[in-house]
Amino acid sequence: MGRKVRVAAVAFLNRGGPTVEYNRDRARELLKQAVAEEPDIVALPETCVSQGVAYQSLGEIAEPVPGPTIDLAASFARDHHCYIICPLVAIHGDRFMNDAVLIDRRGEIAGIYSKVHPVVQGSEFKSLELGITPGRDVPVFETDFGRIGIQICFDIMYADGWAELKQKGAEVVFWCSAYDGGKHLGVHAWNHGYYVVSAVQSRYARVINPLGETLAKGGWHDPVVARTIDLDIGIFHCDFNAAVIPDIRKRYGPDVSIEVWHEEGVFTLQTNRADLSVSDLVREFSLERLESYLERNQALQDAVRDDREVPDLTLPYLGRTQWS
Repeated sequence: MGRKVRVAAVAFLNRGGPTVEYNRDRARELLKQAVAEEPDIVALPETCVSQGVAYQSLGEIAEPVPGPTIDLAASFARDHHCYIICPLVAIHGDRFMNDAVLIDRRGEIAGIYSKVHPVVQGSEFKSLELGITPGRDVPVFETDFGRIGIQICFDIMYADGWAELKQKGAEVVFWCSAYDGGKHLGVHAWNHGYYVVSAVQSRYARVINPLGETLAKGGWHDPVVARTIDLDIGIFHCDFNAAVIPDIRKRYGPDVSIEVWHEEGVFTLQTNRADLSVSDLVREFSLERLESYLERNQALQDAVRDDREVPDLTLPYLGRTQWS
């Protein structure tokens, strides 16, 4: 029973400016292309409407929320029944924040993530992005298709937000940025076992799977990337679990997709039947997901390290071969 979600993201191709109005029109044209893909959610790049605009203070380009840019994105969300992540420099009282605003399918604001790790502006180390105040919270947003998180640009250099999103149950993390990000994105996806989707001011918007592989990538010739992903994906360590891969294959054949990462010692399961879920396979074949297996090992390690009695660990695969 797959949980199919259509995601889309855009790149501005470093063609922003000279005015906020120009960038807003560019965002409108890119959104027209993106919504033609009939997505469940679209992500725009970090502060895209101020890209390439010459300004001396944030007050010249900052907007209230809601405001003109949010209104534009909301109209697309409402008309095309999709979520949109719309980043901008936002006014919060007497402070400016680097925000990504999540707009729901009705065109209403569903939540805001404020960039926790703005980058320094200038070698004097006195200002963050000309006066941006860092955010404090890393929320997970509940949508009608699953739980999502958002990170922004320089957040990519800090592990804390990405780990917190995993702990809170994020299944897809959208990264809105001024630059491409490259290998870091795949590393975060791999480390935490969730999808990563990037929307950038620069060139390469991406969709990355939980094993760190790029499923789709835009570029100069096409700034819009779209892909249908399946949130019902199971990741398993080969220890104990790989022994039943032949049984799964014999029982279900092409109804189940099995992909093994041999060097890393893990594999994924996805199903191709509406009446079959990965959880069904876990129960039927006494599998243990990677996260649970690591926690079980940690509990044993802690007990041995502290000379405590080994905890009673209920084993789903007692007696099964660990290594083939």
